[in-house]
Amino acid sequence: MLTKANTLEDMYNSFEFNRPLSEDEYAFFENIYDGKLTRFINDVKRNKVHQRIFFIAGQRGNGKSTILNNLKNKNQSFEESYEIRHIQAMEVFDISEVDIVDILLVIGFDLIDNNRLDGAKTKELRDKFANKLQDLQELSSGELEKTTSTASSSLKQGSAEGSLSTKASFFSYFSADSKLSAIYKTDKHIREEARTRYRFKTKDLLNTINTLIDEYKKLSNSPKEILLILDGLERLSNIENTNKIFKEDIALLRDVKCFKIITMPLYLKEQIDINEIKPIDFTMEIEEGKIKNIENLKLIVNKRIENNDLITPEAMDLAVTMSGGNIRQLLEIIQRASTEATDIFETDKVDVQEVKSAIKILKGHYATRTQIHSKFLHKIKNTHTIEDEDDYSSLAKTIRDGLVFAYFNGTVYYDINPIIAGNLN
Repeated sequence: MLTKANTLEDMYNSFEFNRPLSEDEYAFFENIYDGKLTRFINDVKRNKVHQRIFFIAGQRGNGKSTILNNLKNKNQSFEESYEIRHIQAMEVFDISEVDIVDILLVIGFDLIDNNRLDGAKTKELRDKFANKLQDLQELSSGELEKTTSTASSSLKQGSAEGSLSTKASFFSYFSADSKLSAIYKTDKHIREEARTRYRFKTKDLLNTINTLIDEYKKLSNSPKEILLILDGLERLSNIENTNKIFKEDIALLRDVKCFKIITMPLYLKEQIDINEIKPIDFTMEIEEGKIKNIENLKLIVNKRIENNDLITPEAMDLAVTMSGGNIRQLLEIIQRASTEATDIFETDKVDVQEVKSAIKILKGHYATRTQIHSKFLHKIKNTHTIEDEDDYSSLAKTIRDGLVFAYFNGTVYYDINPIIAGNLN
């Protein structure tokens, strides 16, 4: 549980940057996005159409997960109207290899793993899901026998016994009391088997998930609608798979029978247009080449400090400027500066020298990746735009790696992370 810092030693935990604020830590939340967040919450609340997806475009560190964690605190009607099912990609997926089969199955697993049903009803739900998947498997196996030998060979590759003709239930890979999502993430063989069995039956798999949702709502006997939050898909490391999910397979997620909020990579924001829905971005805005309202970031710092003498105004200004408007980076700079103050400079507060030392350390973390992408980064530094289709691959990688930040104010404006500017000279 986060607490306000009274000492430099406290600051290390108070400025933890590797996790979002939880629902219980809402007192530390600072809305730096003003009307953008208010509009988003109210649009979600007034929506009555399951097929509408609310996309949140962003990059790591912009506060998306904190916002999603705190929806209930921000608007009490969310808790009254929805059963929020918040699926964190980092917790349930191997982010190096995710496709639509994984996502659909994990939505089903989450209904079974995390519910308020009693044991008997949970078992009933699990058994029905297992039977539906078995029916789908047998359908796939029957069709497999009718395919050509070439197609058959490609379909069979990767199954448990080298063939889909096996009648073993997919659920036989899980113990009776196991958490399905946890086993699925850690066992590569099970994931390969799932893709072999269901990758050519994704529409049928979607129907199976929708049937499971109907069964769950019937068993729970609750008036609440399900609000599914798929959080962290922008962190998937395989860019080709990510593009396929959002450009080709997103219609399957659109048709999942519940309300949905899905985070997506920032670089895809202007490339997708599903039912004329435009993704919302939680980023800072740019005005005449400068970040608007960057002073608001100081409010985030002040909320985490009880003793204001722990950091000088000059150190605060430098940390905020070098954060580039990225909340995660701001917290990391101050956390590292606090340890530099105690370990290296042996002072009782964070001043400019400690912040500069922290920035130097963080710059070193980016050194190799900066060199690899130096040509593209120089281009971003000079033009702040993407000029052709070939730039998107580099943009995806550099945004994912924290080398490039994006800002929106009607149009998109890209810039390099201030910390790496010295590495490009």
